[in-house]
Amino acid sequence: MSKDFKVLLYYKYIFLDDPVEIVNTQKELCKKLDIKGRIIISDEGMNGTVAGEVAKIDQYIADTQKKPEFANMEWKVSFAHEQVFPKLRVTLRDEIVTLGVKKSGQDVHIENKAHYIEPEELLKLYEEDEDFVILDARNLYEAKVGQFKGAIIPPIDNFREFPEFVKTIEKYKDKNVVTYCTGGIRCEKASAYLREQGFKKVRQLHGGVHEYGEKVGGKNFEGELFVFDKRLHVRVNTVNPVDIAECIYCHKEMTRYIDCALNSCPELFSCCEECESIHHSTCSQKCETELSNWLQ
Repeated sequence: MSKDFKVLLYYKYIFLDDPVEIVNTQKELCKKLDIKGRIIISDEGMNGTVAGEVAKIDQYIADTQKKPEFANMEWKVSFAHEQVFPKLRVTLRDEIVTLGVKKSGQDVHIENKAHYIEPEELLKLYEEDEDFVILDARNLYEAKVGQFKGAIIPPIDNFREFPEFVKTIEKYKDKNVVTYCTGGIRCEKASAYLREQGFKKVRQLHGGVHEYGEKVGGKNFEGELFVFDKRLHVRVNTVNPVDIAECIYCHKEMTRYIDCALNSCPELFSCCEECESIHHSTCSQKCETELSNWLQ
């Protein structure tokens, strides 16, 4: 089966003096090209992940780059056999990724972000057994399906909880710290926040796990990369892949995430096909009982 759909992941921090105008033009462009996905726009920039037919995505890139602010946007590309988003959502927000400190008047300053470490450099740190700390800037449910070998995993459900988590790792303030996330956007703010809190030697993985897989084969990334679309996870390690997730019921090692079938439950969980059938695609006995009662 050919891969007829192209999936984009992108962001750019740049001041936009009229973000409402960008919202409107992006909506019009995506509708014209039948592109679906999620785009967040604020006065601090744009953050998106969209999908469409290959030729139409190429046109989307060309048209978006006509605006000077986005002329040098970095586009991370993957492919799919089908449309991976159910609809288009273009929204205006206060931040393109929410760290959570802005409301307290202690907003992180993006100009304090850490310098990049390229995928090849990170691989070299692993290969030469260097002394460094690798820190996941994503949520716990993302890390459960895939993470870098030896990574520190924040026990958080939302990026807004990251600042509170940082208080627990102050012992690493003098260590070499490398942050990573899916495509890089959260690390821009996470690394800036770490530096503002006194972490002296911070770098962020350029392009995130996505580019690490593209450029060096994903070696030392264990499991798969969680993505925010219908696919839920994609393999990035083609060198020494391993599964780290396991079925919540039978504990078989595998990488397979599904949504709980109970509409009121937002849980994403790892489950094998056999247990999915037995438990009717629910994440717990409680949800299974509620679903059964609802269907009666």
